[in-house]
Amino acid sequence: MRLLWWCQEMVIDLLGRFPRTHALLLAPGFERLRWWLGRRRAQRTVARAVRRVPAYRAFLAERGVSSRALPRSLSALPETDKSSYITRYPIPERCVGGRLPRRGVVVDESSGSTGTPTSWVRGPVERRASREVLRVGFLRHASPDATPDRPVFVINAFSLGAWATGMNVTAALTRVSTIKSCGPDRDKIINTMREFGTRYTYVITSYPPFLKGLLEDDRLDWAAYDVVCAFGGEGISEGMRDHILRRARKVVGAYGASDLEISIAVETEFTIALRRAVAADPALATALTRQDEYGVLPNIFQFNPYAYLVEENDEGELVVTITRPQNVDPRIRYNIHDRGHVLRMRDVLPVLRRFGLTDVLDERVLDLPLLLQYGRSDHSVDYNGAVVPPDGVRDAVAADAELVEAVENHRVVSFEDRAGDRRLHLALQLADGRALVDPAAAARRLLAAMRRANRDLDNAIRTSSPGTEPTVGVYPFRTGVFAGDGGRLKNEYVWILDAPGAEAAGLDEQVVAARTG
Repeated sequence: MRLLWWCQEMVIDLLGRFPRTHALLLAPGFERLRWWLGRRRAQRTVARAVRRVPAYRAFLAERGVSSRALPRSLSALPETDKSSYITRYPIPERCVGGRLPRRGVVVDESSGSTGTPTSWVRGPVERRASREVLRVGFLRHASPDATPDRPVFVINAFSLGAWATGMNVTAALTRVSTIKSCGPDRDKIINTMREFGTRYTYVITSYPPFLKGLLEDDRLDWAAYDVVCAFGGEGISEGMRDHILRRARKVVGAYGASDLEISIAVETEFTIALRRAVAADPALATALTRQDEYGVLPNIFQFNPYAYLVEENDEGELVVTITRPQNVDPRIRYNIHDRGHVLRMRDVLPVLRRFGLTDVLDERVLDLPLLLQYGRSDHSVDYNGAVVPPDGVRDAVAADAELVEAVENHRVVSFEDRAGDRRLHLALQLADGRALVDPAAAARRLLAAMRRANRDLDNAIRTSSPGTEPTVGVYPFRTGVFAGDGGRLKNEYVWILDAPGAEAAGLDEQVVAARTG
């Protein structure tokens, strides 16, 4: 049996090294087999970690799990996360064999948006696996049907240096494209595209807010260029996607995390069409998603269940096991505290047929399971019993023609007023040099859109005490609550403050554009 599994790993490894042969691994008709083999593979990886990873063995022992009598179900194993596992054990103890290999390991780090940056070690096999997913997920979108021989030029606009995403995108796509790693620098990107001209398909990778701002820059005649935008790091609204599509041919994303891997799942033509259908039909949303519960449209991706075992815990969070046994630092039942769940295609397709969505079914459908992700479980605030995620503000901004043009980013601020009431302030930062025609009217539109999308918020506002309704602030660039921006790698979307008073939250009542009653 061990020889059989070894042969299987060898075949999968060989097929996965090239985009064309990798496509064979995702061929339709093998969904049940991939699902079953992935779970068996995860069990073997867990058993190997118990034998050979000192930190994981100690982690289980602390929680009363005997390494000699593992539970038959993986879901019975305790979850790991950054605080309970990563920060408690040194990197060598988390590695197979209790030591960090001397060669072939790349060290990158997470952004430190929640504290001190954390280093992550990745061996050659897992880095190659990430390359394969990125190639299949992004480059398959790059060649237009009319000019399939147009060369691909990747512009990596993720933050560079040791940051995980920027480093791994460059490493992943170097062998299959021309690539320039500019980082999030508009001037460099525009100068590069001018220099190399219009004969390429440009795949520009970055965070959604940067892509939006870049394609709004009128120094380049975007109509003369063939542009595909590939995003990661945070979600995107369909309104923002449409906004970017005015100048780009395609906009596709990937789901991942520095803690795990940067490309666990990817958007496909099918998932984009499905997400748009869900956004347009509340009945379909109720049938397939938990949008009513979380108040935000989920991001929808597809993933390979042979490579990743994705579960949902009792709190509605995604728990991921990387089934690949060759990883230097294994991740077993790892919780990055994202809300979400998994749907298998055998459950989704009958619903789409029942709703008569032939246009969605006409897209190229891979029979890979869907991963629906609703944002970070700890990046929402409570208001009068309603959960308000920052993605709800993002979606409302992106759906408003004036706001999507003028707003740089947003922040949800929860603070306690002088009467002891917990208050909600929605802060909008205008792009440099931009203004709104009527800030109060724009703020009212924003809140109305959020109330339509989030029934709990609508009810919370209707039942709130007089004088405690949410406020909306419109701030010129780098002023007010945004005065200290620019020092972090990623945008900070939530502030939860305990000090009383609007001034404690950095709120300027002169820029509060609207109150709701």
